[in-house]
Amino acid sequence: MRHILSGLLAVLFSATAIAQSNTATIMRSTIDTAVADGLAPGLSASLLLPDGTHIDHQAGSVDRHGTAPIEPETRFLSGSVGKTITALVAVQLAQDGVLDLDAPVEAWLSEHDWWPRLANHEGMTLRHLLNHSAGVPDYLEDIDFFLAGLTRGDRSFTPDDTIGFVAGDNAEGQLGRHFSYSDTDYILVGLVIEAATGEAFYELAQRRVIAPLGLAQTEPLRGRDFARLADGHRRGWFGRSPTARDGRLRRNLDHEWTAGGWVTAPQDLATLYRALGAGGMFEAEGQTMRADYNPFEPGGSAGYGLGIYVRVTGEGSYRISHGGDFGGYRSAVLHDSATGLTLATQANSKDFEAPDFNFELWRAVSQ
Repeated sequence: MRHILSGLLAVLFSATAIAQSNTATIMRSTIDTAVADGLAPGLSASLLLPDGTHIDHQAGSVDRHGTAPIEPETRFLSGSVGKTITALVAVQLAQDGVLDLDAPVEAWLSEHDWWPRLANHEGMTLRHLLNHSAGVPDYLEDIDFFLAGLTRGDRSFTPDDTIGFVAGDNAEGQLGRHFSYSDTDYILVGLVIEAATGEAFYELAQRRVIAPLGLAQTEPLRGRDFARLADGHRRGWFGRSPTARDGRLRRNLDHEWTAGGWVTAPQDLATLYRALGAGGMFEAEGQTMRADYNPFEPGGSAGYGLGIYVRVTGEGSYRISHGGDFGGYRSAVLHDSATGLTLATQANSKDFEAPDFNFELWRAVSQ
């Protein structure tokens, strides 16, 4: 009997090893092809299996000249994927009784000069802000913000600055009855969190999320210099133009803050999203974040929850995801409950459609 069990275990281990080898081959081929086709100078992806195993692959270069390869430790700006961290902290504070997701945020924000002029401010709640049904215009789309950015030099914009650009503008929709994606929503959430706790958001997130999950490659987007940062790229007059060189950003991008202001790597993003699923460290928070999503269509199976995109894929099954586009970097991450697979992809070019690529790569490895 012992020999039979040993033989069965050997077969199972062999089958698992073969399956992982095939998955790694698919990842290598897909990622290498994307870089060879010029979709981005460099690309990095991490697939987290249900048993906790990471299958990673990197291809291409940290810059457009091919002087140094993308490595497992290479980092990128998270962009809006970082909104998931902000929402997670807000939900934790709600569980602790420090915040109420459905109470008006006026108690925390009314002393700011821009508050009376902010669209839909009367009755606005944290849930409205977190699921993008608040109707607050996005400061990143504001022409005054754009023009101010041309002359600011190395000066950063404060949260009051960024919100001030859209204070007085018309609402994007009726409070709680629409979906309108806005970075301003999450800047407001950050201010609420700091007012309610008396702590700086980044320090709070470090203690509540980053450290418990061991996200060793993740740090706040503060200043311009970051170790192991790939050069970001935008489309310029003569091809790709770098937004960072040798670990130094060309501009101060601190204004992203709680709307996605992190420097990170795909391994950490995959770990974060797996923690929100069944059996994860933040399973309870993940349930809250996806349960009451704001549907894109009435009664639809897809929408925006609290800091995550949600798609119901079957009875009791779901897929959560997010993308990021900021500073010449693109990011995407998803967790699928049915397969237990979590996949994150990052690249150093604004042209790279990370969410589409990440989804197609997930489909390929989940067959």
